[in-house]
Amino acid sequence: MELFTNKKGQAFIELLLSLTIIGIIFGSSLIATQDILKTIEISKQKLEAKYLLQQQLESLYALQNQSFSDLQTGTYYLKYNSTNSPPHTLQGWELVPGTEVYNEYTISINIDNAYRSSQNSYATSGTISTNSVEVTANVSFISYGENFSYSESEYLTNWQAY
Repeated sequence: MELFTNKKGQAFIELLLSLTIIGIIFGSSLIATQDILKTIEISKQKLEAKYLLQQQLESLYALQNQSFSDLQTGTYYLKYNSTNSPPHTLQGWELVPGTEVYNEYTISINIDNAYRSSQNSYATSGTISTNSVEVTANVSFISYGENFSYSESEYLTNWQAY
């Protein structure tokens, strides 16, 4: 009895199976590469947002030393005015009411009253401090449909009043 086999059909099935396996591997690699690139982009944006947040706080320190009376309660953003001073100094920052959109980042600074307890330490309620304010710098952005937000709070004191 002679066994009949179709060698052409078997080679075709092996070719289809090989192409399917290669397609699955290539597709998986492509998806993994896209996820890696997305993660790298989000990490870059997070790092830039944290840099902008730190820049806002450092500029507020300069503004505190320049003119503490400008630190009134409200929502602001910082703008550098080069005509106020030479660019090599830390002075020249001014508060502008509202929020700033810088590239994909939304930046704001909230200035609130600072409260002191009966022991003269900062508190959430109590006596309003006339020589201190609480500032909160905020940076937010949307990336790939996900919201990211960073904020940091500090107390600034009119050290020149002491």
